[in-house]
Amino acid sequence: MSMFGNIFNKKRVYLDNGGATPLSARAKHVFLSALDMYGNPSSIFKEGIEAEKRLDEARKKIGIVINARAYEIYFTGSGTESCNLAILGTYYAWKKDNEYATHLPHIIISSIEHPAIMEVANYLALNSLANITYLPVYENGIVKVQDVKNAITKETILISVMYANNEIGTIQPIKEIGRMLEEYKKENKSVYPLFHTDACQAGNYLNLDVFRLKVDMMTINSSKVYGPKGIGVLYKKEGVTISSISFGGGQERGLRSGTESVALAMSFAEALTEAQELREKENARLTLLRDTFKEIVEKRLPQIVFYGVWDERLPNNINCRIPGISSEEMIVRLDTKGFSVSHKSACASQIEDSSYVIRALGATEKEAKENIRITLGRETTEDNLKRLVDAIEEIVKKYSH
Repeated sequence: MSMFGNIFNKKRVYLDNGGATPLSARAKHVFLSALDMYGNPSSIFKEGIEAEKRLDEARKKIGIVINARAYEIYFTGSGTESCNLAILGTYYAWKKDNEYATHLPHIIISSIEHPAIMEVANYLALNSLANITYLPVYENGIVKVQDVKNAITKETILISVMYANNEIGTIQPIKEIGRMLEEYKKENKSVYPLFHTDACQAGNYLNLDVFRLKVDMMTINSSKVYGPKGIGVLYKKEGVTISSISFGGGQERGLRSGTESVALAMSFAEALTEAQELREKENARLTLLRDTFKEIVEKRLPQIVFYGVWDERLPNNINCRIPGISSEEMIVRLDTKGFSVSHKSACASQIEDSSYVIRALGATEKEAKENIRITLGRETTEDNLKRLVDAIEEIVKKYSH
């Protein structure tokens, strides 16, 4: 029997795991068990002390996964907030120490960063607060380490390159960039530039060891690793100084004010631990599914174009253009047939019609309005993808023009 067998189950098929993952059974169990823990972790009486203890346990658990100390883990409300904190926190810390500087600080990002990075960088640039360099990613969707090195100036305070892209799944050479920056800072006897990576898409599939990656800061999002929505993490290496961008009671050691959710933190820690435990097995399973899907599509629908280098990408990511049918139309028509796929980052869906990530690969404006993103998950089966191929073929034959 071929990998894609006969289909009998006609239930909806969820293929937007790059947008948000379901809550795993383990994470849900931990979350529900912690809901009765109503004490404020900042309180000094029994209920507060117990809540703080569980919060610290979650911090330690995440630290074990990414090879960091517990006090280097800062809980935030989302991956977006974590990215904002990394960028703006670095900027404000530099500004505080360079109040009378006559030059603007310089920040380097890739041209395919998530809006949580891109929009902050654009804000700083448009308000003449910082100079921004947007690194190219070429047709394969990957940043070149040499381009990063060439872009560095004596004013560069931060470099932020995502670990894996949320739309096309390409994996960036974070470890190699980290090594290069380590040598650069040693040679120049400077703490700058700091190095941040958005690892929200990497949590299920890539090694998160911050010592190995040589990053100063790293962002992880619970909702991408089968954990609950509403919580993220910023890893900040000991000795790295950034400023808070919110004001209040000074929680998270003064970096992120606001009462922490113990239940969300505990559930997130469990989900991330589980994701890394399943990493190798899921990588192998999803890579086989993804590659076979591509082979079948290329035979039956050769006009479809696949975006991004195929080898250096997340095992669950497929991004392709279906000529003659807009992204929105294809998504809606697949939805009526029981499939949930996407176009680009859900966080960018209201910003513009075409994908700036696809345009960064060399696509035209029109072409960048014809792609769909298919992101597989733990529940994805061979049968699911066979049905998807059939559905796409039916839509193409009926509606393409």
